[in-house]
Amino acid sequence: MDEASPMPFPTWQNSTADEARFLRTVLDHVSDCLVAVDTEGRVVLINRPYCKLLGGEEEDFIGRKITDVVSHETRLHLVARGESAVVGFPLNVRGHRLITKQVPVLQDGEIVGALGLALFSDFEALRRTYSKLSNNELAINNAKTPWIARHSIDDIIGRGVIMDKMREDIRAAAATALPVLIEGETGTGKELAAQAIHRLSDRARGPFVWMNCASIPQELIEAELFGYEGGAFTGARSRGKPGKFELAKGGTLFLDEIGDMPLSLQSNLLRALQGNEIVRVGGLSPIQIDTRIICATNRSLQSMVADRQFRKDLFYRLDVLRITTPPLRKRADKAELIERILPRLAASSGLSLRKLPPSKMKMLLAHDWPGNVRELESALSRFLVDGSIDFATRDIKDELSENAGSQTAKLKNRLRSEKSQAIQEALVKAGFDKALAATMLGISRAQLYRELTRHDIFTGDTTSKRTQRIKKSG
Repeated sequence: MDEASPMPFPTWQNSTADEARFLRTVLDHVSDCLVAVDTEGRVVLINRPYCKLLGGEEEDFIGRKITDVVSHETRLHLVARGESAVVGFPLNVRGHRLITKQVPVLQDGEIVGALGLALFSDFEALRRTYSKLSNNELAINNAKTPWIARHSIDDIIGRGVIMDKMREDIRAAAATALPVLIEGETGTGKELAAQAIHRLSDRARGPFVWMNCASIPQELIEAELFGYEGGAFTGARSRGKPGKFELAKGGTLFLDEIGDMPLSLQSNLLRALQGNEIVRVGGLSPIQIDTRIICATNRSLQSMVADRQFRKDLFYRLDVLRITTPPLRKRADKAELIERILPRLAASSGLSLRKLPPSKMKMLLAHDWPGNVRELESALSRFLVDGSIDFATRDIKDELSENAGSQTAKLKNRLRSEKSQAIQEALVKAGFDKALAATMLGISRAQLYRELTRHDIFTGDTTSKRTQRIKKSG
């Protein structure tokens, strides 16, 4: 039967009691939701799975308007009045996302109602199945390259408004080829989000190439990113080497810690993004590129732009779609997250799964997690080893606290010494003309006098021993 073809309407009054019971049993054992309406849009038939989804019994829904029972988004009542059938129609029902088929029901050649069938009542199961099929294709297509995104959106665990918003942003970003900027603290899963975007995009069969801008020496970043020709510099391969842009052809290039990219190289990156072409180090001709860019940073690029540490034009080029990975301290699902992570860590490490006592769970929930999920995994791993809860960052904080006083004192002494030296040099260069020295230092004359007194540089007598020592030192 064609997907959009009309279906025969069941006429219970013309069936024997046994046939009716048998047909009813069949309908109730269909795992997908099924509902039928008359030409007035009132429910005349609904199976048990749909009743369960709606949270009621059959008698609660029979005779009611379909828009009141299911959703105002449904078109089933319109199809029952003669509008075109719809297949693959998305429908939100009581928080569940259904993919439905809505077709007219004919009896003796006339429309007597419409039938709605959920082709997939478990939307998440459908998405996971599709993801597995895509992953199999991806594994086959990428068998010759190590640049594979190994995580999908299913690996982003957690619930709540913040996490739902992040997943929604990831899906929206995957639907385009625009640049994406992922912002978040260290350990919040920025690369996981980038891989999820790649896996959901139409570039999923292409490579997912990554580069951490903070982990590569500045003098090597250009060669790593754009590649180089043979003999371009001492130690270069004779045949040259492709850069990350070329390796990511047809796929995604993920630039982590983009805020650490040298200013001198940012203009080259901007040109590559604007012109879709690069030039290798030592190369003579441009190379066309076909790469989607995703960047991540744990720093505020806006502040860096204001401080002239990051190019404004490059920032605007990268900040097209922005995704924020939330810190663990702001998430309301920490307990659920812990319960999900603990067995995974036990399985991956070969350790026995320990039951987390309520007292230790309370400790975990009270911690502020400056290291985010990465710190949480570290703490849970130590718990699996010896049953203790220990926060590594606590030791770091204590050490910083203990050293804070001495470090602050050292910094103050250093600043005082440097300021005193600058004032003395200005005085010598100005021939001890205080007005001129103040101008050279960019301060007022009154402020200069205050600094002279504060640093005990000299008393104002140009014949004093203190002044003579400054002149000799100059």
